[in-house]
Amino acid sequence: MNKEQPWWVNVVCAVAVLGFVGVVWQGVIWAQDIPAYSVPTPAMTMQALIDDFPIIAGRCALTLRDAAAGLVVSTVLAMVLAVLVSRWTVLTRPITGYALIIRTLPIVGVAPLVTLVAGRGVMATVICVVIVTVFTLFVAILESMRALPPAVTDLSVLYDTGFVRKTAYAWVPAAVGGIVMGLRISGPMAIVAAILAEWLSGHDGIGSLMTTAQANREVTMLWAATVAAAVVGLIAYMMPGALVGLARRFGFVMEVSAG
Repeated sequence: MNKEQPWWVNVVCAVAVLGFVGVVWQGVIWAQDIPAYSVPTPAMTMQALIDDFPIIAGRCALTLRDAAAGLVVSTVLAMVLAVLVSRWTVLTRPITGYALIIRTLPIVGVAPLVTLVAGRGVMATVICVVIVTVFTLFVAILESMRALPPAVTDLSVLYDTGFVRKTAYAWVPAAVGGIVMGLRISGPMAIVAAILAEWLSGHDGIGSLMTTAQANREVTMLWAATVAAAVVGLIAYMMPGALVGLARRFGFVMEVSAG
């Protein structure tokens, strides 16, 4: 059994990556002699983050909220589809096919249509997040359900366990590991989808802040918002692992495997 790395290792790695990106960023500016009005230095960007922290943090919180809402909807939808496929295997091909079609839709092209149908509010962002993430979560949850120990399956057959009880006591607990793995992949994808939806719809969030900064030629604010969006994506990636660590700290045992 592979022991998961402590949470602080992921934090240190994330900080190291950001530091490396900052060094490369500054090096390119020096090497190419790029003017500050085109690409601000990391120091200027950090200063903008500090000066406008309340604005940027508030917009990031809105983006996180909308992305989280979309992930909740995606998780519930993926769970329902996985349970249906596990119960009636004849549904595997059609459900998987439709889910794959949804996943392959170009979100850049679909987002404007979603905005026309759902408006320029939270609903449009949630729909965009669902389109991007539901297939990944569905596959991860389904694989976890199929990894049930044969003894559990044999026991349910022996006692002629009903659909509801089997779902509650076998499939749902088995799906937890798949949900965590799916969220690790889907979390950053959800942030990207939410930002793109905000960018196109103008709904409050870090995406619309980037649009406004670009329109007003506030280059430093644009780069500061971009850095903040990258940090939010890292948070979304690390959050499922942090929740697993917290569960273990309180005595809950959770096995999370890639397959």
